[in-house]
Amino acid sequence: MTLSASLSALDDAVDAAAGLGLDTSRAERVLADARARLGFEGSAYVLALVGGTGVGKSSLLNALAGGVVSAAGARRPTTGSPVAWVARTARDETAPLLRWLDVHELRDHANGAFADVAILDLPDVDSTTPEHRARVDKLLPRVDAVVWVADPEKYRDAVLHDEYLRHWAPRLSRQLVVLNKADRIGPDAERLREHLASSLRAEGIANVNVAVTSATRDGDAHELRDWIAEGVEAKRVMSERIAAELRGAAIDLATRAGVRSEATPLITAEQRARLLADVTREAAALIDLTGLERQAVAATRLAARPRGAGPFGLVTTFIYRASGRDRVVADPEGYLRRWRERGSLPRVSQPIRSLVGDVLPRVPSEARGAVATLIDAEALHARLGGAIDAAVATRTADARPPTSAVWSLIGALQYIVTAALLFAGLWIAAVFLLHAPFASVEVPILGPIPTPLLVLTSLLLAGYVLARLLGAHAGMLGRRWARRLRSDLSRELEIRLGDVLFARIDTIDAARVRVARALATIEQGAASNSVT
Repeated sequence: MTLSASLSALDDAVDAAAGLGLDTSRAERVLADARARLGFEGSAYVLALVGGTGVGKSSLLNALAGGVVSAAGARRPTTGSPVAWVARTARDETAPLLRWLDVHELRDHANGAFADVAILDLPDVDSTTPEHRARVDKLLPRVDAVVWVADPEKYRDAVLHDEYLRHWAPRLSRQLVVLNKADRIGPDAERLREHLASSLRAEGIANVNVAVTSATRDGDAHELRDWIAEGVEAKRVMSERIAAELRGAAIDLATRAGVRSEATPLITAEQRARLLADVTREAAALIDLTGLERQAVAATRLAARPRGAGPFGLVTTFIYRASGRDRVVADPEGYLRRWRERGSLPRVSQPIRSLVGDVLPRVPSEARGAVATLIDAEALHARLGGAIDAAVATRTADARPPTSAVWSLIGALQYIVTAALLFAGLWIAAVFLLHAPFASVEVPILGPIPTPLLVLTSLLLAGYVLARLLGAHAGMLGRRWARRLRSDLSRELEIRLGDVLFARIDTIDAARVRVARALATIEQGAASNSVT
C-alpha cells in the first residue's frame, strides 16, 4: 500500500467528515504537511531532540558531534531557536527542507555515521518563554523522528509525559527516550531505566525504548549514537512517520464521526421499515384517503348522469356544476390538493423526531449537529410537505372517473321512458280535458285502474329502476376506482416519503462509511510501511 493511496484516502475522509459538520483542520494540516514533506528531495530524515530545561539536549548533541554544535550552559533556557546539525554532503539538498521547517541555524559535519540524518536541537518544552514552546509545537508535526531527553530529576516531569510523550508517542514510528546525566546516579542508572520504561508502559506507551546516556563523560552517549546510526533507511523513517501521522488524523476523524470500530448504520433496517410505515400512515390520515374514496365515488356518479340519466340527467348535472357542489363533494383531485386545509405536519413528523431523539445520544457530540438537521422543524416539514404534494400531483395528474357503455344503454332507455312519460301525460290530459275514452285494467285489491294512469305509474317505476341501476353501476365502478386511487396514492406516498426521510440519513451513513473505509485503508498502509 503506497503513501499516495493513504493520502487519497485521507482526502476522501476529510471530504466526508466535512459533510458531517466535523472540524477537519487537523487532517487538512496533516495532508498539507505530508505532501510538502514528500516533495523535498534528499535522503536525510529529520530527528529532533526534545526535552525540558537543563536536561542536557545541547550537551548531548555536542557529545554526538565531538565538539560544540549548540551552546550549552547554566543559563536557562539556552536554546532559543532550533539548531540543525547536518552532514556536509547533504547540506545543499537539506536546505529547502530546513527552510520549510523554519530552521535557520545550521552546523555541518563530516561524520559519515550521521550522513542520513539531520539532527535538530529544539528549545525547551517547559521554557518560561512562550515562544520557545510554540516553536517546538510547530516543529513536532513535521519532523520524522524524536529523541525525548530527560534527566534523573525530570524523568517523571508532567509536561514531558502528559503534554508531549502521551500525545505524540502514538504518532511517531521512530522515537527514543533518553535518560541523560547518568553519571550523577551511578549504579542506580539501570534501576531508573527500568522504572522509566515501566512507567511508559503503564501510560500505554509501549513502542518507545529507553536509553541511558551521559553527555559529560566520553563514550556515555554510545546508546544514542548506536540507535541513530543503526542503519535505518532514512526514506523508511520518513514514510513511517508520514503514515503514522495520516493514521492519527484518520483515527481522529473516525472517532469524532463515531466509526472508530465499525460504521454501523444510524438506524437499522427494521427501524427504517417501521419509521416509513408510521410516517406513511400519518400522512395518509392527514390527506384523508377515506374522504378521497367518497369523492371518487361521487365523481363517478356525477360523470354517469349526463350519459345515463336521460334528459333530466343533463339538467341536474348542469345545476350541480353551476352551484359548485361538484367541487365540494365530487372532486377527488381538488380534495387531495387541499390536504393542508385538513391538518398540519407535526403529527406526520413525530415518528422521525422520536427515532432521531433515540439515536442522538449514541452519536459522538461533534457529529450530532449533522444528525440533528434531520429533525429541523422547518426543513423537515418542507421536505414532508413537498413529498406529499409530489405524490398527490403524480397520482391525480390523469385522475379521470371511469366510464361504461352500460351508462349509454341505460341513458337510451331513460330517453325512451321519458318519451313514453310525455305520451302518457298527454293521454291523461286528453282524458280529463277532452273527455277522451279510456279503458281500465282490473287490479287485484285496488280494482279497476284507468289504463293511462297505470301506464304512467309503470313508466315512473321503470325510470326509478333505471336510475337506481345507473347509481349502483356507477357506484361499483367508482368504488373500484377509489380503491385503485387509494392504493396507488399510498404506494406513491411511501416512495416519496422514503426518499425524503432516508436521503439525508443515507448521505450521513455514506459519509461515515467513507471515513471508516479511509481509516481501514490508511491503517493497512501504515502496517505495510512498518513491515517493508
